[in-house]
Amino acid sequence: MRWLAPPLIALFASSFSVVAAAQEPPPLSQPKGDPDAEPAEPAEEQAPSEGEPEAAPPKAAPLPGDEVDADEPEPPLIPPAYDTLAGHVSVGVSGLWALPFGSLQEGIDQSRLLGSGPGLGGEIGIGLSRTVSLGVWGQFLFYGDTDDCTTCSATSFGIGAFVRYHLVQGTKFDPWMSAGLGYRRTSIKDLPGGDVDYSGIEWLRLQVGGDWYPVGFLGIGPLLELDMGIYSDRSGAGAQAVSPVFDQAMHWQFIAGAQIKLDIPGRY
Repeated sequence: MRWLAPPLIALFASSFSVVAAAQEPPPLSQPKGDPDAEPAEPAEEQAPSEGEPEAAPPKAAPLPGDEVDADEPEPPLIPPAYDTLAGHVSVGVSGLWALPFGSLQEGIDQSRLLGSGPGLGGEIGIGLSRTVSLGVWGQFLFYGDTDDCTTCSATSFGIGAFVRYHLVQGTKFDPWMSAGLGYRRTSIKDLPGGDVDYSGIEWLRLQVGGDWYPVGFLGIGPLLELDMGIYSDRSGAGAQAVSPVFDQAMHWQFIAGAQIKLDIPGRY
């Protein structure tokens, strides 16, 4: 019986190892490959390279009312100057010196009966926009005598309307130019045969000038004027002494002067 002991012990040991292996929990699954390899560590996030710019964050959707019209022009880089003309009322008074030339009528030059002389002018205007004003003007001139008529004296009265364009805004000096028309009546007195009156439409009245405003409501400045008209009517006892026939012709005059202007409510 002693010879059976070793085989029985070996059989018993192998049976015990099979039972013990059945009771142990199954091992965790390993990735395919080397069973002895250590588990891989999670990969670190890659930092963006220095040469590549970071992506811009997405823009927020516009709120109601924030929509931009593609056709709307971009705002100017420099805002326009403050409007110193629209709605303003200006009253001006000027001192003038007139030099007539051209003809009173066909064949009679103004220089024969009208000498240069002083005068007064006045105007009232209102600004329609930041560059344009509209107004009325009046003028009274005193002509001197001439070599052909040393005893003559003459006066001229004119009235009409004008439109004026102002070249700049927002400065103390306001340069401008204007165009207008009106009616003129010229009376010549102390002619050898009596007085004579000429009247007609002044078709063109051009002015250039400028006003400097030392204070907001008061401006002063020079002006130059060129007038052209046609006398369509002649009357008076001295008409026949001037010429028995009356034919129309253009008359001209050049005027220089200075103006004082009141601005309401003031430029600044």
